[in-house]
Amino acid sequence: MNKHTLDLNRLRVFRAIWERRNVSRAAEDLGVSQPTVSHALRELREHFGDRIFVRCPGGVMPTPLAETIARRISQALALLEQGLDVRGEFDPSSSRREFTIVMTDIAEAIILPRIVDLCQHEAPAVAFRAIQLPTESIVSALRDGAADVAIGFSPALRASLLRKPLFRSEYACIVSASHARIHDRVTLQDFTRERHAMAQAQGTGHHAVESALQRMGLLDSIGVRVSHFLSLPTIVATSNMIATVPRPLAELMLPVAPIRIFPVPIRLPKLLIEQFWHERYHDDAASRWLRGRLPRAMQRVFATGPRGFSQAAN
Repeated sequence: MNKHTLDLNRLRVFRAIWERRNVSRAAEDLGVSQPTVSHALRELREHFGDRIFVRCPGGVMPTPLAETIARRISQALALLEQGLDVRGEFDPSSSRREFTIVMTDIAEAIILPRIVDLCQHEAPAVAFRAIQLPTESIVSALRDGAADVAIGFSPALRASLLRKPLFRSEYACIVSASHARIHDRVTLQDFTRERHAMAQAQGTGHHAVESALQRMGLLDSIGVRVSHFLSLPTIVATSNMIATVPRPLAELMLPVAPIRIFPVPIRLPKLLIEQFWHERYHDDAASRWLRGRLPRAMQRVFATGPRGFSQAAN
């Protein structure tokens, strides 16, 4: 017997011929040509020093040696294929996995409740953890598995990660409902005259607002800088400041803060909110399940949540 290691495909050829007792039918089952199977059979014969299968009316029949090794080969291939078949093993109905999502405070307030609501019946024991990271740390967190997905307006991530749009939105200005000088709208004169409250949300593209103020020479007009958006409505509600925020946040805070919402009088980029993930986990069953839930959660936002959203095309 030739002691050189057999190519795994040769063992699959053996199994196909054993099961079909016909070289042509074995080739059909394997999706290869008959000459390919015949060539593999010759290599099997050389390896074992035996004819393995001999011609007979209607096909081939195994030799005694083939009968001896057939069961071992079938069992070995079955074990190997079973061990390699790990796709689809995530069962949301029984999983107790904790998913980590990189998201801003806005996403925590608007999107995360819908994700939790959507999953409470489909995946009752699954847990979620929301974290915030600077842009430069998000790619490595997704690559290393420290986070499963990132959600947000993050143009800087588009070149490094796989992504899918979730929704589109825009910026709006919010002011106190009792602002001393602003009543029906925020004019460009109002925007340049009043002081501003600013969020410096890490890991996002929202620096576009501060960049616009810088281009207009208005950085000295920034009266408050905070690390999160959620405090801005209450800050402007008790002052004469203007805050430029994503419109969904403004709509969300209307019932809890005495504010008014107006269009922004300057040109700012539209907000494309996306989910991001690393290529390493693209085919991971649990990751695919989570990514599939996020658009469905956004449908609930469109149906029941604050205004200021529009669905993003894939």
